Amino acid sequence: MELTINGERREYSGGPAVGDLLRFLGINPKAVAIERNLRILLRSEIENEPLEEGDRVEIIRMIGGG
Repeated sequence: MELTINGERREYSGGPAVGDLLRFLGINPKAVAIERNLRILLRSEIENEPLEEGDRVEIIRMIGGG
């Protein structure tokens, strides 16, 4: 399926949920915030939120500092 991830169109053939996408990309779900089609996902939704053809996914990495 084709997804837009952080503004870039990409072909994705992995599992059907956002959690699968993050594992495919090598991203720790506990270290990011996710927006799918302009809706920010609750942390409890990330693992099982379904992906569909044409979805727009924004992955925001948490960065500490001070």
